[in-house]
Amino acid sequence: MSNYVTLDDLTVAFNGVTVLHAVNLAIGRGETLGLVGESGSGKSVTWLAALGLLPATAKVTGRATLDGQNLVGMAPSALRRIRGGRIAMIFQDPASALNPMLTIGSQIGEALLLHRGMTGRSAKTEARRLLDLVGIPDAGRRLSSYPHELSGGQNQRVMIAMALAGQPDLLIADEPTTALDVTIQAQILDLLALVQRESGTGLVLISHDLGVVAQTCDRVAVMYAGRIVEEASARQLFDSPAHPYSRGLIDSLPRLDGPRRRLVSIAGQVPDPRALPPGCSFAPRCSRAIAACATSVPTLSGMGGGRNLACFNAVHLDRADQDGALMEPVLS
Repeated sequence: MSNYVTLDDLTVAFNGVTVLHAVNLAIGRGETLGLVGESGSGKSVTWLAALGLLPATAKVTGRATLDGQNLVGMAPSALRRIRGGRIAMIFQDPASALNPMLTIGSQIGEALLLHRGMTGRSAKTEARRLLDLVGIPDAGRRLSSYPHELSGGQNQRVMIAMALAGQPDLLIADEPTTALDVTIQAQILDLLALVQRESGTGLVLISHDLGVVAQTCDRVAVMYAGRIVEEASARQLFDSPAHPYSRGLIDSLPRLDGPRRRLVSIAGQVPDPRALPPGCSFAPRCSRAIAACATSVPTLSGMGGGRNLACFNAVHLDRADQDGALMEPVLS
Protein backbone atom coordinates (compact mmCIF):
# COMPACT_ATOMS: atom_id res chain seq x y z
CA MET A 1 0.00 0.00 0.00
CA SER A 2 1.53 3.33 -1.05
CA ASN A 3 1.53 6.17 1.49
CA TYR A 4 -0.73 9.07 0.66
CA VAL A 5 -0.15 11.43 3.59
CA THR A 6 3.01 11.37 5.69
CA LEU A 7 3.84 13.28 8.88
CA ASP A 8 7.55 13.66 9.58
CA ASP A 9 8.74 15.05 12.94
CA LEU A 10 5.59 17.19 13.22
CA THR A 11 6.06 19.40 16.27
CA VAL A 12 3.77 22.06 17.76
CA ALA A 13 4.52 24.65 20.44
CA PHE A 14 2.33 27.35 22.00
CA ASN A 15 4.17 30.29 23.59
CA GLY A 16 7.33 28.23 23.89
CA VAL A 17 5.60 25.17 25.39
CA THR A 18 5.85 22.08 23.17
CA VAL A 19 2.58 20.14 23.06
CA LEU A 20 3.36 17.82 20.13
CA HIS A 21 6.74 16.11 19.98
CA ALA A 22 8.09 15.01 16.57
CA VAL A 23 5.12 12.90 15.47
CA ASN A 24 5.70 10.52 12.58
CA LEU A 25 2.80 8.85 10.79
CA ALA A 26 1.96 7.54 7.33
CA ILE A 27 -1.51 6.83 5.93
CA GLY A 28 -1.99 4.66 2.88
CA ARG A 29 -4.66 5.10 0.23
CA GLY A 30 -7.94 3.58 1.36
CA GLU A 31 -6.55 2.75 4.80
CA THR A 32 -8.31 3.37 8.11
CA LEU A 33 -5.97 4.60 10.85
CA GLY A 34 -7.17 4.98 14.43
CA LEU A 35 -5.60 7.61 16.68
CA VAL A 36 -6.36 6.92 20.34
CA GLY A 37 -5.44 8.23 23.77
CA GLU A 38 -6.87 10.20 26.67
CA SER A 39 -8.03 13.78 26.27
CA GLY A 40 -4.99 16.04 26.07
CA SER A 41 -2.79 13.46 24.34
CA GLY A 42 -2.47 15.53 21.16
CA LYS A 43 -4.73 13.60 18.79
CA SER A 44 -6.69 16.54 17.38
CA VAL A 45 -3.76 18.96 17.52
CA THR A 46 -1.80 16.63 15.21
CA TRP A 47 -4.24 17.04 12.33
CA LEU A 48 -5.17 20.64 13.03
CA ALA A 49 -1.46 21.40 12.74
CA ALA A 50 -1.07 19.39 9.53
CA LEU A 51 -3.97 21.27 7.93
CA GLY A 52 -2.93 24.73 9.11
CA LEU A 53 -5.98 25.17 11.35
CA LEU A 54 -4.19 26.14 14.57
CA PRO A 55 -4.15 29.79 15.72
CA ALA A 56 -1.30 32.08 14.74
CA THR A 57 0.26 31.69 18.20
CA ALA A 58 1.16 28.07 17.36
CA LYS A 59 4.64 27.33 16.05
CA VAL A 60 4.49 24.29 13.75
CA THR A 61 7.64 22.61 12.47
CA GLY A 62 8.36 19.37 10.64
CA ARG A 63 6.56 18.15 7.53
CA ALA A 64 3.03 17.07 6.60
CA THR A 65 3.40 15.74 3.08
CA LEU A 66 0.57 15.17 0.60
CA ASP A 67 1.76 13.53 -2.61
CA GLY A 68 5.16 15.17 -2.17
CA GLN A 69 3.81 18.63 -1.21
CA ASN A 70 4.63 19.92 2.29
CA LEU A 71 1.51 21.47 3.87
CA VAL A 72 3.46 23.05 6.76
CA GLY A 73 4.23 26.62 5.77
CA MET A 74 2.24 26.38 2.54
CA ALA A 75 0.63 29.61 1.29
CA PRO A 76 -2.89 30.01 2.72
CA SER A 77 -4.45 30.24 -0.75
CA ALA A 78 -2.90 26.91 -1.79
CA LEU A 79 -3.79 25.29 1.53
CA ARG A 80 -7.44 26.32 1.20
CA ARG A 81 -7.68 24.36 -2.04
CA ILE A 82 -6.39 21.24 -0.29
CA ARG A 83 -8.50 21.55 2.86
CA GLY A 84 -11.95 20.21 2.11
CA GLY A 85 -10.82 19.14 -1.36
CA ARG A 86 -7.94 16.69 -1.09
CA ILE A 87 -8.22 16.31 2.70
CA ALA A 88 -11.46 16.93 4.60
CA MET A 89 -12.09 17.05 8.34
CA ILE A 90 -15.26 16.04 10.16
CA PHE A 91 -15.18 18.10 13.33
CA GLN A 92 -16.09 16.78 16.76
CA ASP A 93 -19.09 18.99 17.52
CA PRO A 94 -21.48 19.58 14.60
CA ALA A 95 -23.51 22.01 16.71
CA SER A 96 -20.57 24.43 16.80
CA ALA A 97 -19.12 23.57 13.36
CA LEU A 98 -22.34 24.28 11.46
CA ASN A 99 -23.49 27.89 10.99
CA PRO A 100 -26.87 28.28 12.78
CA MET A 101 -27.81 31.21 10.51
CA LEU A 102 -27.51 29.30 7.23
CA THR A 103 -29.58 26.47 5.83
CA ILE A 104 -28.11 23.02 5.38
CA GLY A 105 -28.37 23.40 1.60
CA SER A 106 -26.47 26.68 1.53
CA GLN A 107 -23.65 25.27 3.68
CA ILE A 108 -23.21 22.19 1.50
CA GLY A 109 -23.53 24.43 -1.55
CA GLU A 110 -20.68 26.61 -0.32
CA ALA A 111 -18.42 23.54 -0.14
CA LEU A 112 -19.49 22.48 -3.64
CA LEU A 113 -18.77 25.94 -5.03
CA LEU A 114 -15.37 26.20 -3.36
CA HIS A 115 -14.04 22.77 -4.25
CA ARG A 116 -15.91 21.76 -7.38
CA GLY A 117 -17.11 25.05 -8.89
CA MET A 118 -20.76 23.97 -8.80
CA THR A 119 -23.60 26.51 -8.62
CA GLY A 120 -27.35 26.75 -9.15
CA ARG A 121 -29.41 23.69 -10.00
CA SER A 122 -26.41 21.37 -10.36
CA ALA A 123 -25.19 22.29 -6.86
CA LYS A 124 -28.66 21.74 -5.39
CA THR A 125 -28.96 18.36 -7.10
CA GLU A 126 -25.54 17.30 -5.83
CA ALA A 127 -26.31 18.54 -2.31
CA ARG A 128 -29.48 16.46 -2.31
CA ARG A 129 -27.52 13.43 -3.55
CA LEU A 130 -25.02 13.85 -0.72
CA LEU A 131 -27.78 14.03 1.88
CA ASP A 132 -29.31 10.89 0.39
CA LEU A 133 -25.90 9.22 0.52
CA VAL A 134 -25.49 9.91 4.25
CA GLY A 135 -29.00 8.69 5.03
CA ILE A 136 -30.90 11.94 5.70
CA PRO A 137 -34.62 11.22 5.15
CA ASP A 138 -36.58 13.55 2.87
CA ALA A 139 -33.31 15.07 1.66
CA GLY A 140 -34.89 17.59 -0.72
CA ARG A 141 -36.87 19.23 2.08
CA ARG A 142 -33.96 19.13 4.52
CA LEU A 143 -31.88 21.34 2.23
CA SER A 144 -33.96 24.30 3.44
CA SER A 145 -33.71 23.29 7.12
CA TYR A 146 -31.46 24.95 9.69
CA PRO A 147 -29.11 22.98 11.98
CA HIS A 148 -31.31 23.49 15.05
CA GLU A 149 -34.16 21.72 13.26
CA LEU A 150 -32.14 18.49 12.98
CA SER A 151 -31.12 15.97 15.62
CA GLY A 152 -27.51 15.53 16.73
CA GLY A 153 -27.15 12.41 14.62
CA GLN A 154 -28.59 14.14 11.55
CA ASN A 155 -26.25 17.11 11.99
CA GLN A 156 -23.31 14.71 12.18
CA ARG A 157 -24.49 13.22 8.88
CA VAL A 158 -24.64 16.72 7.41
CA MET A 159 -21.03 17.25 8.51
CA ILE A 160 -20.05 14.05 6.70
CA ALA A 161 -21.96 15.18 3.59
CA MET A 162 -20.10 18.52 3.64
CA ALA A 163 -16.79 16.69 4.02
CA LEU A 164 -17.64 14.49 1.02
CA ALA A 165 -18.66 17.47 -1.12
CA GLY A 166 -15.07 18.07 -2.22
CA GLN A 167 -14.54 14.39 -3.11
CA PRO A 168 -11.55 14.11 -0.75
CA ASP A 169 -8.88 11.42 -0.85
CA LEU A 170 -8.54 11.49 2.94
CA LEU A 171 -11.12 12.07 5.69
CA ILE A 172 -10.09 13.11 9.20
CA ALA A 173 -12.95 12.18 11.56
CA ASP A 174 -12.50 13.82 14.97
CA GLU A 175 -14.65 11.92 17.48
CA PRO A 176 -17.48 11.52 14.94
CA THR A 177 -19.67 9.51 17.33
CA THR A 178 -19.28 11.63 20.47
CA ALA A 179 -22.58 12.37 22.27
CA LEU A 180 -24.52 10.03 19.99
CA ASP A 181 -26.46 7.05 21.32
CA VAL A 182 -25.11 3.61 20.46
CA THR A 183 -27.62 2.99 17.67
CA ILE A 184 -26.72 6.23 15.88
CA GLN A 185 -23.01 5.54 16.54
CA ALA A 186 -23.31 2.25 14.69
CA GLN A 187 -25.11 3.96 11.79
CA ILE A 188 -22.40 6.64 11.48
CA LEU A 189 -19.62 4.02 11.53
CA ASP A 190 -21.44 1.95 8.91
CA LEU A 191 -21.81 5.10 6.82
CA LEU A 192 -18.09 5.89 6.99
CA ALA A 193 -17.28 2.31 6.01
CA LEU A 194 -19.69 2.54 3.07
CA VAL A 195 -18.11 5.79 1.89
CA GLN A 196 -14.69 4.17 2.01
CA ARG A 197 -15.79 1.13 0.02
CA GLU A 198 -17.45 3.23 -2.67
CA SER A 199 -14.81 5.94 -3.03
CA GLY A 200 -11.53 4.41 -1.80
CA THR A 201 -11.14 7.33 0.59
CA GLY A 202 -8.59 6.99 3.38
CA LEU A 203 -9.82 7.61 6.92
CA VAL A 204 -8.15 8.81 10.11
CA LEU A 205 -10.45 8.13 13.06
CA ILE A 206 -9.59 10.20 16.14
CA SER A 207 -11.27 8.62 19.14
CA HIS A 208 -10.98 7.70 22.79
CA ASP A 209 -13.52 4.90 22.25
CA LEU A 210 -11.45 1.75 21.78
CA GLY A 211 -14.54 -0.27 20.88
CA VAL A 212 -15.19 1.98 17.89
CA VAL A 213 -11.51 1.78 16.87
CA ALA A 214 -11.41 -2.02 17.13
CA GLN A 215 -14.51 -2.28 14.96
CA THR A 216 -13.39 0.19 12.30
CA CYS A 217 -9.62 0.53 11.92
CA ASP A 218 -6.90 -1.35 10.06
CA ARG A 219 -4.07 0.20 12.08
CA VAL A 220 -3.90 2.09 15.38
CA ALA A 221 -1.51 4.70 16.77
CA VAL A 222 -1.62 5.29 20.53
CA MET A 223 -0.75 8.82 21.70
CA TYR A 224 0.29 10.02 25.13
CA ALA A 225 1.42 13.51 26.15
CA GLY A 226 2.02 14.63 22.57
CA ARG A 227 3.94 11.53 21.44
CA ILE A 228 3.08 8.31 19.68
CA VAL A 229 3.98 5.51 22.09
CA GLU A 230 2.77 2.52 20.09
CA GLU A 231 1.68 1.84 16.52
CA ALA A 232 0.42 -1.53 15.30
CA SER A 233 -2.28 -3.24 13.32
CA ALA A 234 -5.62 -3.22 15.15
CA ARG A 235 -5.44 -6.97 15.67
CA GLN A 236 -1.90 -6.78 17.08
CA LEU A 237 -2.79 -3.98 19.44
CA PHE A 238 -5.95 -5.50 20.86
CA ASP A 239 -4.57 -9.06 21.02
CA SER A 240 -1.21 -8.16 22.59
CA PRO A 241 -0.69 -4.51 23.56
CA ALA A 242 3.04 -3.95 24.12
CA HIS A 243 3.15 -0.49 25.74
CA PRO A 244 1.97 -0.33 29.37
CA TYR A 245 -0.24 2.64 28.46
CA SER A 246 -1.90 0.72 25.62
CA ARG A 247 -2.38 -2.22 27.96
CA GLY A 248 -3.90 0.06 30.58
CA LEU A 249 -6.38 1.53 28.10
CA ILE A 250 -7.49 -1.92 26.97
CA ASP A 251 -7.66 -3.32 30.51
CA SER A 252 -9.99 -0.48 31.51
CA LEU A 253 -12.63 -1.87 29.13
CA PRO A 254 -15.13 -4.56 30.16
CA ARG A 255 -14.83 -7.86 28.30
CA LEU A 256 -17.85 -9.65 26.90
CA ASP A 257 -16.16 -13.05 26.94
CA GLY A 258 -14.42 -14.97 29.73
CA PRO A 259 -14.91 -14.59 33.50
CA ARG A 260 -16.16 -11.42 35.10
CA ARG A 261 -13.35 -9.29 36.47
CA ARG A 262 -12.77 -6.01 38.21
CA LEU A 263 -11.86 -3.26 35.75
CA VAL A 264 -8.36 -1.85 36.03
CA SER A 265 -7.97 1.91 35.80
CA ILE A 266 -4.87 4.00 35.12
CA ALA A 267 -4.16 6.20 38.12
CA GLY A 268 -3.47 9.88 37.62
CA GLN A 269 -3.90 11.92 34.47
CA VAL A 270 -2.06 13.13 31.37
CA PRO A 271 0.64 15.59 32.56
CA ASP A 272 0.50 19.30 31.83
CA PRO A 273 2.76 20.05 28.82
CA ARG A 274 4.34 22.86 30.85
CA ALA A 275 5.51 20.38 33.50
CA LEU A 276 6.42 17.11 31.79
CA PRO A 277 8.53 14.68 33.81
CA PRO A 278 12.20 14.54 32.73
CA GLY A 279 12.09 11.05 31.21
CA CYS A 280 9.15 9.05 29.88
CA SER A 281 5.97 11.10 30.33
CA PHE A 282 4.04 7.98 31.36
CA ALA A 283 6.57 6.83 33.99
CA PRO A 284 4.82 8.44 37.02
CA ARG A 285 1.67 6.42 36.23
CA CYS A 286 3.38 3.18 35.20
CA SER A 287 4.06 0.22 37.54
CA ARG A 288 6.56 -1.18 35.02
CA ALA A 289 8.81 1.90 35.15
CA ILE A 290 12.52 1.22 35.53
CA ALA A 291 15.46 3.55 36.22
CA ALA A 292 15.88 4.56 32.56
CA CYS A 293 12.27 5.76 32.43
CA ALA A 294 13.00 8.54 34.91
CA THR A 295 15.89 10.02 32.92
CA SER A 296 15.42 9.25 29.20
CA VAL A 297 12.61 9.57 26.69
CA PRO A 298 12.17 6.29 24.77
CA THR A 299 12.22 6.66 20.99
CA LEU A 300 9.61 5.09 18.74
CA SER A 301 11.37 2.09 17.17
CA GLY A 302 10.35 -0.77 14.92
CA MET A 303 9.75 -4.15 16.56
CA GLY A 304 9.05 -6.07 13.36
CA GLY A 305 5.70 -7.17 12.02
CA GLY A 306 4.66 -3.57 11.40
CA ARG A 307 4.67 -2.61 15.09
CA ASN A 308 6.47 0.48 16.44
CA LEU A 309 7.00 1.02 20.16
CA ALA A 310 8.47 3.63 22.50
CA CYS A 311 9.09 1.84 25.80
CA PHE A 312 12.04 0.62 27.92
CA ASN A 313 10.06 -2.18 29.62
CA ALA A 314 7.36 -3.41 27.26
CA VAL A 315 4.51 -5.80 28.00
CA HIS A 316 4.64 -9.06 26.03
CA LEU A 317 1.56 -11.13 26.62
CA ASP A 318 -0.73 -12.72 24.04
CA ARG A 319 -4.42 -12.11 24.55
CA ALA A 320 -5.01 -15.86 24.43
CA ASP A 321 -2.92 -16.18 27.62
CA GLN A 322 -4.44 -13.24 29.48
CA ASP A 323 -7.56 -14.69 31.09
CA GLY A 324 -5.81 -15.11 34.42
CA ALA A 325 -3.32 -12.28 34.04
CA LEU A 326 -5.98 -9.70 33.39
CA MET A 327 -7.20 -10.15 36.95
CA GLU A 328 -3.97 -8.54 38.16
CA PRO A 329 -3.46 -4.85 37.42
CA VAL A 330 -0.47 -4.10 35.24
CA LEU A 331 -0.77 -0.39 36.02
CA SER A 332 -1.47 1.30 39.28
